[in-house]
Amino acid sequence: MIRSPLLVSLLLAAAAASATAQTVPTGFVVDTLVSTGLSTPNDCCFLPDGRCLVANSAGGVTLYAAGTAVSIGTVPAVESGGERGLLSIAADPAFASNGHVYVYYSRTADAFMHLDRFTCTGDLANPASTNLQLQAASRHVILGALPDNAGNHNGGSVRFGPDGRLYLSVGDDANACAAQSLTSQVGCLLRLDVSGLPAGGNLVLPPFSSLDPGDNPQSAQTDFRQLLLAHGLRNPFRMEIDPLTGNLYIGDVGAGSMEEYSEYVYAAGALPLVNFGWPWREGSQAGSSCGGSQPAGLVEPIASVSHGAGWASVMGGARYRNRGGQYDFGSGYEGDSFFLDYFAGELRRLTQSGGVWAPAAAVPGQPSATNWGAGFNNVTSLRLGPDGGLWFTQHQGGGALKRVRLLGPVNSVAAVSGAGQRGPAGEPFPQPLVVQVRDPQGNPLPGGTVNFAITGGGTLSTTNPVLADAQGRASTTVASTAVGGAVTVTATTPGGISQATFGLFGRRIAVTPAAQLLVVSVTNQTSAMPPQVPYIVMLSFPGSPTLPTIVGNLCIDPGYALAVVIEDGTGAFGFVSFSGTGGIGAPNLTKVYTLPPGLFAGQLMRFQALGFDAQTGWFRTNCESRLF
Repeated sequence: MIRSPLLVSLLLAAAAASATAQTVPTGFVVDTLVSTGLSTPNDCCFLPDGRCLVANSAGGVTLYAAGTAVSIGTVPAVESGGERGLLSIAADPAFASNGHVYVYYSRTADAFMHLDRFTCTGDLANPASTNLQLQAASRHVILGALPDNAGNHNGGSVRFGPDGRLYLSVGDDANACAAQSLTSQVGCLLRLDVSGLPAGGNLVLPPFSSLDPGDNPQSAQTDFRQLLLAHGLRNPFRMEIDPLTGNLYIGDVGAGSMEEYSEYVYAAGALPLVNFGWPWREGSQAGSSCGGSQPAGLVEPIASVSHGAGWASVMGGARYRNRGGQYDFGSGYEGDSFFLDYFAGELRRLTQSGGVWAPAAAVPGQPSATNWGAGFNNVTSLRLGPDGGLWFTQHQGGGALKRVRLLGPVNSVAAVSGAGQRGPAGEPFPQPLVVQVRDPQGNPLPGGTVNFAITGGGTLSTTNPVLADAQGRASTTVASTAVGGAVTVTATTPGGISQATFGLFGRRIAVTPAAQLLVVSVTNQTSAMPPQVPYIVMLSFPGSPTLPTIVGNLCIDPGYALAVVIEDGTGAFGFVSFSGTGGIGAPNLTKVYTLPPGLFAGQLMRFQALGFDAQTGWFRTNCESRLF
């Protein structure tokens, strides 16, 4: 996980000496569920009834149930220290009937990483009971030849996917180019079927074929490859699986430059064999060669953070899903992903739109525009709990189990109408921006308070606070300023955890004379694909009358004797182009003209453009007046 044992010891000592409180957005709180009795907890998992198991580094397993934490047993022969230890734990989906848990750990008896199954006895399906025992003698070996020659880069996470398969991430054992090998058993992501393993203990490793689900990318092979889902990973210490799609979200610890958070997309048809690129790639940067040519089709991370930002050991966190828990974050978080860094303690949130991942917009109270949370130092797992909270284990202060949850039911605000408007710079947008304030039950809240904020080239018609009407609705109007361009308006309600966001755009024509040159630029925005927009660009000497049209009054009548169409991408004026390069923008348009000396001298000239958007139809820009 970390870069050097010295760095580990120094930072853990500093962490033990000074615990850092977590900072989270307005409406959220961090609960400390267990603060004593844990010993360097590396991971946790949930039983089907909601109880939580915690894996401590030296092998001890702790059960948290009904507000109480108890030790339920120890995985035997765990080699602990540095980056070795009991690294991960997962409960079988059928735990209530079979009591099976799966653990991934370093073992004192050999130089291999192990994936084993143990059986628990006691109350297997009682959410309030702490009567549970891990039977050390029930050890059933599953994988036991994953190299552990180095003391670091062990990976890894063991997780069940919604398909019932068991997934395991494995580090490269500090042997970078081995991660490009399909048979090295390092630097990889595995997918196993453990449902057919017999009950009881067994110390004989099963053949790979007995663990192959049959639909892995390399299932046709007869060796280790048949378990392989992905490779090209350096140290995927912590990953999570989306309970809805089955996609995997992997925090792969970087070397000298970048930390990366990667996504394995669970395909509806044949599962792909993915190469995440290490060591050819490190995050979004070029890495080092393993000889020959770089393999084709390397998959880039969905987020990467430079070590220059203070990140040094990324932890892949949960993709958020609202599942009916009492602490569900709400629709504004549905499908978002969280990841953090062990050392920096910064918790970040990504959102997906159109298949593209990007940082989520900041919400009220978060510590910075970049970080959804801060103070999450020495966190080793971040999991979506059955109650809707984000549960995490933490080394800091000797060890803790904590949870981020909603502080309680809060009001919310949602956009109703007015988003996406585009109009001439310097003019009001025609439609008001309307939001609705809702109470904690999601009902309209009459008299609710709304605060509107604006960024970009625009001004609001209201001052805060704005009170909602009898239907819980509040509104404001926006005027685009003369500079035009993108305008973003956000609406929040005090104490709420969500915000409504509106994107607007002021279309502008700008004219810049420079010696004998004239630069005419149109700044535009379109949702059409491809974004090509045909324009009519006009100029006029003084005296042109206005011309009423379906898109409003034009300040230039092209029929006026002293008006000139200088670009026509529509054909309405014979495709004239004084620039010689045509009147099509994509969607912006910039043209440069050479003027005869003194042509416009002393004249107050007007410029305006018309355009045709393939989705919304005709539009106009502002009217630009320029004294030459």
